[in-house]
Amino acid sequence: DDFGAFCLRPLSAMSVMIETSLGEIVVDLWVDHAPLATKNFLKLCAIKYYNGVLFYNVQQNLLAQTGDPTGTGRGGTSVYGIMYGDQAKFFQDEIVQTVKHDRKGLLCMANEGAENTNGSQFFFTLRGDDLEHLDPHHTIFGEVAEGMEVLDALNVEFTDGEGRPFRDIRVQHTHILDDPYDDPPQLTVPDESPLHEVPEEETVQPRLSVDDPLNEDEGKSMEELNEEMQAKEAKSRATVLEMLGDLPDAEMEAPENVLFVVKLNPVTRDEDLELIFSRFGKIIECEIIKDAVTGDSLNYAFITFESAEACSEAYKKMDGVLIDDRRIKVDFSQSVAKLWNKYTQRARKQPTGGGGGGGGGADMAKYSGG
Repeated sequence: DDFGAFCLRPLSAMSVMIETSLGEIVVDLWVDHAPLATKNFLKLCAIKYYNGVLFYNVQQNLLAQTGDPTGTGRGGTSVYGIMYGDQAKFFQDEIVQTVKHDRKGLLCMANEGAENTNGSQFFFTLRGDDLEHLDPHHTIFGEVAEGMEVLDALNVEFTDGEGRPFRDIRVQHTHILDDPYDDPPQLTVPDESPLHEVPEEETVQPRLSVDDPLNEDEGKSMEELNEEMQAKEAKSRATVLEMLGDLPDAEMEAPENVLFVVKLNPVTRDEDLELIFSRFGKIIECEIIKDAVTGDSLNYAFITFESAEACSEAYKKMDGVLIDDRRIKVDFSQSVAKLWNKYTQRARKQPTGGGGGGGGGADMAKYSGG
């Protein structure tokens, strides 16, 4: 029948170029090891099924996953399902005992967490060791031939707790470089790529575009950076003193491991902030200041690192970064750090529910890093 003929055609090398928001990746497909998976991938590329799909799950130094038009990780179908209906939505695993997840850049099928539930989703490995737990569960059907730097760029993207990057990284186009197989008659192959940038099936909320830089300092000279840093430090100190009272700070000694973060989005949570900054080192505490009455964020926070070196690195890398669509500011502020210590001591002495006087009306929402 047509299905049998489609699956049993002679084997040949295949290559596909995946054009992403971060650059191009060329993959070689392993037809001999995984004919079902390679044909599925190739023909989904042919009908432009992957155009616009998100890299919705990036686990640093582990994997980068895409292939779901909904962007949720719960969608997608195989090409066999498109041709033959829901009964063919998934196809069988092709686990080869001698083929291991043993290097970076492998192209693998994602599944529903059970055997033989391969659809449209796939992932790239982002490291080459300690991946043996994937061997019994995921079909390997190719590897990156060119574009390993794109995987490196994916690997350092800031992500939320679910692994979704804060910037929308997408598969923009797929280009078949080598395909000896005829297109099955059940498939409608478009003459050109669809015009949409986002799949119609996508249900997740959009995030920042890759064209929106996370760091405004990129491309600037050291002289420009130094001038801007001095201006930012002066402005930050003036802003803090105005916000908290015109307090002298000449004699106050700042903790070297405490970072002050301002201009936060009210929706940013302690957990999100701690996750983002923890890439620079262990965090002892991450505290967003909240209004004592309403519980609303006052849009600034203190982050206490275990080491001054980690704090310094975070200061250099995170000033001006976008978090939840707000460009944050970070600073070492002597007056703020000292006042924060005084405030926490005073806040403990105030009776519960007391109006208090001159305390600023703020409360601490704490999150302890581990």
